[in-house]
Amino acid sequence: MIEGMAGIARGAVDGAPGGWAPGGRASERGRVVARVVLVEDNVALRKSLADCLTVFGHTVAEAGDAAELYRMIGDTTFDVAVVDVNLPHHSGFSITQYLSEQTPTAVIITTVRQAVEDRVRAYQSGADIYMAKPVEPEELSAAIERLSGRQPSGAGQGEDASAAWIFERESAMLVAPNGLSVRLSPREAAFLDHMIRSGHDVVSRSELFSALGEADDEASRSRLDVRLSRLRSKVLAATKTSLPLLTAHNTGFSLSAAFVIR
Repeated sequence: MIEGMAGIARGAVDGAPGGWAPGGRASERGRVVARVVLVEDNVALRKSLADCLTVFGHTVAEAGDAAELYRMIGDTTFDVAVVDVNLPHHSGFSITQYLSEQTPTAVIITTVRQAVEDRVRAYQSGADIYMAKPVEPEELSAAIERLSGRQPSGAGQGEDASAAWIFERESAMLVAPNGLSVRLSPREAAFLDHMIRSGHDVVSRSELFSALGEADDEASRSRLDVRLSRLRSKVLAATKTSLPLLTAHNTGFSLSAAFVIR
């Protein structure tokens, strides 16, 4: 079904049906069309789905992993994210949790996993809909329309949705998008400074220890985990906002939101 729809899409993208209208609004034919981001590491599948959804009138962006997605959402607000579970570095569950906590974007998880525990974990992470692969494009589009159509007018266009975190290097102050701030310790400031300069890339523990002038051993790794746990709690308590710091299992850490150094 996807292959057939993709063939139609390649010949119809320039004339998408339904009076194309992005941004979760109704088209001339009454369909709700949306700004969608597909997070899928299978390039062929991702492009086929993107073509199909474009035929239905949606505006579609593509990301192959979490890092690509996080770079996008610093500049763009999406109505719906379609997220695969088995992704490199960060699972679809962790991406879903971030999107549900930090953005107004609705989430549809697509996966070959059909165990009850996976479905439960998806919904606990904040997923709105759980769809088993292979996905029928028409069903996926209908789900996107429902989620996009339920969002209030102007959802995702407020100041907080697009504002960046600000790190004032000289004073070691971290300012959240909501304007609340917290002063960091010298070690915390050095850690965050290095993470910000690395963009959204995953930074390994070894790289961090080298940048911070610390030994790369088991004791240092344990201390780092404790420090980061305290940092997350400290930032949340002071700013009422979760620090957008993600842990890549057995790999390192990455930032999932925009930061500005002053």
